[in-house]
Amino acid sequence: MTTFFQFVVIGIATGAVYALLAQGVVMIHRASGIVNFAQGAFAVIAGFEFASLTQEHGWSVWPAFAFLVVVAALFGVVMYHVAVRPLRGASQLTQVVATLAVLLVLQALATLHWADNTVLVDQYLSASTFTIGGVTIQVSQAILVGVACGLTSVLWLATRFSLAGLAIRGVAENRRATAALGWSPDLIAMGAWAIGAALGAAAGMLIAPVAGVQISNMALLLVATLAAALIGGFTSFPLALAGAMFIGVGQAEISNYVTGIQGAANAFPFLAIVVVLMIRGQGLPIRGHVVERFADLGSGKVRPRVVLPAATVAILLILVAFGDEFNAALAASLMFAIVLLSVVVLTGYTGQLSLAQMSFGGIGALIAGRLVESAGFGFLPAAVVATVATVPVGVLFALPALRTRGMTLAIVTFGLGSAVSEVVFNNEKYVGGSSGTPVKPPKILGLEVDSVSHPARYAALSLILFVACALVVANVRRGRVGRRMIAVRSNERAAAALGVNVYGVKLYAFGLSAAIAAIGGILLGFQFETIQYGSFDPFNSVLAASYAVIGGVGWVIGALFSAPLATGGVGTWLLDQLGTDVENYLALIGGIGLLGMLLQNPNGLASDASRVLGRLERRRGRPQRDAEVGALTEAAVERVREAELGIEGLEVRYGGVVAVDGVTFTLRPGRITGLIGPNGAGKTTVIDAITGFVRPAGGRIVLAGQDVTRWPTYRRARAGVSRSFQSLELFEGATVRENLLAACEDRSAVAYGTDLIVPGRQPLTAAAAAAVREFGLEDDLDRLPSELSYGRRRLVAIARAVAARPPVLLLDEPAAGLDEQEAREISHLVRRLASSWGIAILLVEHDMQFVMSVCDDITVIEFGRQIAQGTPGEVRRDPKVIAAYLGEADDEAGSSSDAHASTGNGEPAGSAR
Repeated sequence: MTTFFQFVVIGIATGAVYALLAQGVVMIHRASGIVNFAQGAFAVIAGFEFASLTQEHGWSVWPAFAFLVVVAALFGVVMYHVAVRPLRGASQLTQVVATLAVLLVLQALATLHWADNTVLVDQYLSASTFTIGGVTIQVSQAILVGVACGLTSVLWLATRFSLAGLAIRGVAENRRATAALGWSPDLIAMGAWAIGAALGAAAGMLIAPVAGVQISNMALLLVATLAAALIGGFTSFPLALAGAMFIGVGQAEISNYVTGIQGAANAFPFLAIVVVLMIRGQGLPIRGHVVERFADLGSGKVRPRVVLPAATVAILLILVAFGDEFNAALAASLMFAIVLLSVVVLTGYTGQLSLAQMSFGGIGALIAGRLVESAGFGFLPAAVVATVATVPVGVLFALPALRTRGMTLAIVTFGLGSAVSEVVFNNEKYVGGSSGTPVKPPKILGLEVDSVSHPARYAALSLILFVACALVVANVRRGRVGRRMIAVRSNERAAAALGVNVYGVKLYAFGLSAAIAAIGGILLGFQFETIQYGSFDPFNSVLAASYAVIGGVGWVIGALFSAPLATGGVGTWLLDQLGTDVENYLALIGGIGLLGMLLQNPNGLASDASRVLGRLERRRGRPQRDAEVGALTEAAVERVREAELGIEGLEVRYGGVVAVDGVTFTLRPGRITGLIGPNGAGKTTVIDAITGFVRPAGGRIVLAGQDVTRWPTYRRARAGVSRSFQSLELFEGATVRENLLAACEDRSAVAYGTDLIVPGRQPLTAAAAAAVREFGLEDDLDRLPSELSYGRRRLVAIARAVAARPPVLLLDEPAAGLDEQEAREISHLVRRLASSWGIAILLVEHDMQFVMSVCDDITVIEFGRQIAQGTPGEVRRDPKVIAAYLGEADDEAGSSSDAHASTGNGEPAGSAR
């Protein structure tokens, strides 16, 4: 046991350093809502500079320490003003990538100055020790723990009880409200960045005597830091401290007891991340989740008359005209471009921010290399098997994505990539050699294609595979699977409500992207006689994600725009021709270029090029309405497959709070049932329970005689329960036509295979066409929702909900935000959906005049309990309803004052969700 506790002490001391870094991440996130991926770089560079000042320039320890802390704080201020503040209104992806750009710049600068050197620093805290119960404790370890605990206490007390701390919490929740109270959100955020950077520098100098300083520590420190901050929810200083200590102890004990798995201790922070996600993760975002904004999307349109001749000419030039040096550079760019295509699929189309794409490439290269080296496979069979075998690895990486998204997913995938690098790629037992996997020169059909002896052939092979992968990615974008991906990217809740299996789409996207990345990785690995896995380290995955943003992460062609930045690529060759030896500076140039691109155009270079081409095409004249749009006017309205929906004793609880208690009503074909009640009554919770977004604590939901209470959301939607949302939740990156197709097209799993080759043009179904005609959307089909007025966006949302001809439709405040004329039009449309289409409709609405004029039945709830039910006339005369909601009753049942009790601003008294 003494040994066990000895390593506990070591782990706690290491955890104290992680805690300092994590507290900086928490502080920055609390004030600006951003996870700083450059925090580990602050520590490493401060450690190097500390060693330089104290060992080379004769500085005393504490003046050097204080000086570097101040410098780091100033750098944090500069970073905030240069890379963060200009992007505060940008998407979460853009903000994360901005901190990654700073990380790339700092890592490139450190590499240029210190290369792979390890710098050792003498222990300056105290070299003495003391013993407790047979466990030896260094005074320096006790000091580290004391500093971490003391700092955590100060930060916790300051943010909880001081005015400045309350202001920081206020900025995180609502910048405008905080500014209205006289606090400057920019000043607060700037101060938080200064503190966070200073803590990172301090941590780097404190850990220098323990582990030395080297650039490879950046990834290890970053994963452990982010894991600790994640345990604290990026908000709690005490929990972040506890998480850091837990990770430190876990690493120490694993290094002592687990000796058969190289790198297992460094992989432990990833395991901690997974455990936290399993406990806290959410399958679908909760109501109120802020819908993420993403970069522009390309259409995926392929012009065969351009692509095929261009590819043919390029191959001929490679084989006949280009020199060996250029062909080698071109091959390097094309191989990297294939990996970038995997980012387009996963991040561009599906919105899953992955920092593990190069890990997929490395796994593909490893499998192919071992098949060639140990099993006697030829290059082509080995590459095919390795590509297929990498798919389940991608699916395995996708499992955390089922319960998380955004920045947290980026942390998980970065941790995964780091774990794979530490446990697999750095393990001689797995790769087959001390320097990598030895392989024979690749041959295809007996023809040697290795890059050393035949660079032209290797470049041609790379081009062919790039074109094939690009066509696959473009086909996916245009097909049914692409629309499912875009739906998930835009809004997971809305996608599930339309019958899209969100989990299935994420698993597929990770699997497909892993296969594409594996192809690029195999080409990268087989360039030489030994597959060297340094190309697949976690920071190269960061490069891949970042460069994809430069080119345009939502565009297939974007991969070609940024691929020249690859190490040894066309950019390197071009600069060499200019007599500039800048290959070592490419990472630095890429990081600076990425940051500049984010500030100028976060949509990437491909988006700019598309806008130019679009202007040229518009000069040729406006395209005529296509035949499909013209045929919509002939679409006939058909009655839906009628089905009754019964709600029996519905009960929903949030912890100890009863949100819905014993609500019972029935939705019948061709009839409109209103659901009304005062603020907080639980109306939207009822809709969420019916559609599967919350799990009922009691009661039953019966559709057409079948109990669907435990069905997932997408299955209920496919069975015919459709809904709209008060906040619309349209798929902003897709056209109106694509929004409708996402709702009405076949959900067959066959599309996951066929769309890779032949996506085809999916026409609108008869029901969708009828909805377009019914709502007058013929001229809006090829426009984005953002190009429409708010009233027309409302129409699109309802049209999408009915495009699949659902027998049951739940409308959540369809007239919210509309003027009187628009609300009247919506009421007529809703009435026609019931009478002409035969849909059973549940209507939740503020406007009592709207409700009373259109509904056949009304159910009233108050604080989750049902207090009345009946016809509009019966409900508006009910004393309990008058007291709880309407506020007054007119002697005449049909009077407008009875139907539209008002608060004075046109909304009914007590109206709310």
